[in-house]
Amino acid sequence: MNLYFIVNPAAKNGRSAIVWERVQHMLEQEGVSYEVHWTKKAGDGKRIARLIAERNAEPLVLIAVGGDGTVYEVVNGASLFPHVVIGYIPAGTGNDFARGFGMPRRPEQALQRLLTGKVASGDLGRFVSSDVRDGVFVNSIGCGFDAHIAREVNRSKWKGRLNRLGLGTLVYVFYLVKELFRYQPTDLDICIDGQTYSFQQAWVATVSNHPYYGGGMRIAPSARADDGLLHVTVVSRLTRWKILSVFLTVFWGGHVRMKEVSVFAGRNVRIRPAAPVPVHADGEEAGRGEVSAWIESGGLRVIGAETL
Repeated sequence: MNLYFIVNPAAKNGRSAIVWERVQHMLEQEGVSYEVHWTKKAGDGKRIARLIAERNAEPLVLIAVGGDGTVYEVVNGASLFPHVVIGYIPAGTGNDFARGFGMPRRPEQALQRLLTGKVASGDLGRFVSSDVRDGVFVNSIGCGFDAHIAREVNRSKWKGRLNRLGLGTLVYVFYLVKELFRYQPTDLDICIDGQTYSFQQAWVATVSNHPYYGGGMRIAPSARADDGLLHVTVVSRLTRWKILSVFLTVFWGGHVRMKEVSVFAGRNVRIRPAAPVPVHADGEEAGRGEVSAWIESGGLRVIGAETL
């Protein structure tokens, strides 16, 4: 299959371009034929992926080089084309797509796996929100405090500065503590496969395709990227100080044992918050308020995945 690399040079504050130089050197050493495209602004990954898929009728591989946001754009551009296979060279801050789909997180190893790996089928999440009429996600979608933090971090000038120093995670910690005393949790209803559940003072409602989000947090420990289910995690009715313990224990999945944490699984999910709280899809802004999501079992063809 033909290989098309879509490189986001801005990922991890420019380090993605350095990763690509190493990958490019390996490709030339191996004598691999490929085509490379560069993104310049938000939305380019989706646009480029769609153009490549439209102009090529034969099977091809679209390889995102960047972070989870780059994967999000590439998959959104290619999701309607069954002849497209998705690959990934991790070059971002979080790289949760690599974790969830069992891909190496070191770029050189990821490329070797990609060149020798088999194509497998994983699940694809689809969603509709106030700002997105026909969206897809590969990691998670949700609304509440985590989406609020992601929005604040993505808009922050400090993210780039700390990434240059290799301390990008600190900006999330800063905004977590800063916004903890400003954010107002809201009541919400969640309908899962026709069954409705109500929650008061909900902080987080996350719908996951695999265990990871936020750069390695195991928000949904029992989820798998090929189990045909969406895994729902709701955090509600807990004090502001205790929310900190949730964000600590979530790194190993211990939060699911807390009485304030509810977990579900299903194929169709609708979240209806009482207030227009922010919505994220794979860490990217995706509107405010109500969001509906459903799973397309086997809807994502990936190469280089180990666990599928």
